[in-house]
Amino acid sequence: MPIDIIPPSEIQAELTRIWDSLEGTNKMRASLFNLVFYTKKKARAEYIKTISQKVIEKFPSRVIFITNDTEKEEDSLETGVSVLAASSGECDIVCDYIEIGYSGGSSERVPFVILPHILPDLPIYVIWAEDPADNSPLFEPLKKLSDRFIFDSEAVSDLAAFAQHLLAFKENSPCNIADLNWGRMESWRNLLTSTFYTKERLARLRNTKNIQILYNAEETDFYCHTRVQAIYLQGWLCAQLGWTFKSLKNEKEKLTFFYERDEQEVVITLYPEWHETLKSGTIISVDLETEDQEHFSFGRDLSNPHIVSMRFSTLEKCDMPLKYVFSKDDSGGSLVKEICHKGTSSHYINLLNFFKDKPEFSLCE
Repeated sequence: MPIDIIPPSEIQAELTRIWDSLEGTNKMRASLFNLVFYTKKKARAEYIKTISQKVIEKFPSRVIFITNDTEKEEDSLETGVSVLAASSGECDIVCDYIEIGYSGGSSERVPFVILPHILPDLPIYVIWAEDPADNSPLFEPLKKLSDRFIFDSEAVSDLAAFAQHLLAFKENSPCNIADLNWGRMESWRNLLTSTFYTKERLARLRNTKNIQILYNAEETDFYCHTRVQAIYLQGWLCAQLGWTFKSLKNEKEKLTFFYERDEQEVVITLYPEWHETLKSGTIISVDLETEDQEHFSFGRDLSNPHIVSMRFSTLEKCDMPLKYVFSKDDSGGSLVKEICHKGTSSHYINLLNFFKDKPEFSLCE
């Protein structure tokens, strides 16, 4: 349904009118959560809206979508309401959608518009699709409201500063935190965890000397920090294995990290590839080589990207290739994952602590 632009004072009345007009149809109102989205008014805002639609298809929720028009000089505040279809069938599941657009000093009015329309007794998830370092006046009010605050590190370029902001946030707030890029590479974390689950395999992983990670560097209007997922994956491995960061070499064709493990050097190299058929930033392959010249290779099938081929070899033998199946990477899937999870991932906190004191990571792009 189209968005009806109305004064903030008439939001509830307009929602009531819409639902009265749908009485007798096969549409049923439902909400499991309050989903509050915040983004700036730009090309990426449409992408975030698409994510909100994908989420309610899994979890019918009341959506409050806030956009900040940073290019508009005068103060303004516009609100609108509609309903979004969550699923179709004999009985269509439909959700409330409230849109708030503002500019300038009108940000001070936005929390007072939001509060009356939060459904009581339902969790409040805030999806903050901008850099927390921007000092938006809405950050603190939404932080106080939320049960789970989900960030998107795609919006940042300095991962060290981002990690510092999130750790300070977690220390001073009881709400849980999450990150869409952390969710985007969950399948790779699960794959490596399931591969190196025995003491023998884990010892081989600890004995690694070279790691190569290929990622999709194809940019779009709404996704340009394409290295972040690959940086997260190598950072997660190093943080969990206790390797010591030494230096970072940033070149156009690759990004090379140098670590120390038991006085031995470990080199991790990130290589870009360009594939229009894959999502920007997608990790394509991971190859590991140990001190004993054992190789562990994991690579996506580019024609079926959710299927990963696994090959393990030593100087004496080569195991039969195996297949590992990722869940299909649908739009909005990372947000759905982070909504499903409870609490704050201890591994994610370890990763943030690993990044926080490394200003070199501002070179991630």
